[in-house]
Amino acid sequence: MRSLPLTAVTLALLAELALTAAPAVALDCRVAAGQEISRLGLTEMDLAEARYVQKHNPAEKGPDILGVRAWLRLKACPSGYLVIDMTRSCFVRQSYTRGDCRLEDVTAY
Repeated sequence: MRSLPLTAVTLALLAELALTAAPAVALDCRVAAGQEISRLGLTEMDLAEARYVQKHNPAEKGPDILGVRAWLRLKACPSGYLVIDMTRSCFVRQSYTRGDCRLEDVTAY
């Protein structure tokens, strides 16, 4: 897959998919996820679906939300997801794939 710069279309697609999948995301990490998608050499044409899930803190101390995970269904993957794991400040900790989804230079779990 070739790498193209992140475009307004990509950001709009990610925003639309996120809004339809998660009605009230307190931490908005769509821009950081879009940058990671671009860094991985993917474009908006490669995405089929996106979901943003907040990671909640099970402990009573500390912040209520620990971070966000972007679960991205890619058109090239018969099943599985590309997952972008981010902190509360939307710093990308890691990207990995799940199920039958595979990407070059991305760890598969």
